[in-house]
Amino acid sequence: MSTEDKNTETIPFKPAFLIFKRHKVMISNAIKKPFPFLEVLRDSSLITEKMYNDFRDSCTNLVPVQEVVYRALEVLEKRLDLQVLRVLFCVENMEAYPDLKRIFERLK
Repeated sequence: MSTEDKNTETIPFKPAFLIFKRHKVMISNAIKKPFPFLEVLRDSSLITEKMYNDFRDSCTNLVPVQEVVYRALEVLEKRLDLQVLRVLFCVENMEAYPDLKRIFERLK
């Protein structure tokens, strides 16, 4: 079975991934608007164009941004690589969403 197929519950996590998994709600609450979060994910190829459009459509259809972000975080969690954390806590996101800085400090 490939790593992509494994459930996140059965993979031995590094501390940063455990914190990510445990703080998805906190991370999603820190992201108050979809831009630039969704664009950064798409531009970094962490989500497909279709996923991007689906997430944007959900926001347009008045699904709360935090719920859309949480769904995106669930997709990212399945990758389990450091690129996810690098992109999530990139300069653009940290500037757009200051509450992410506090969460980032926990990951160090």
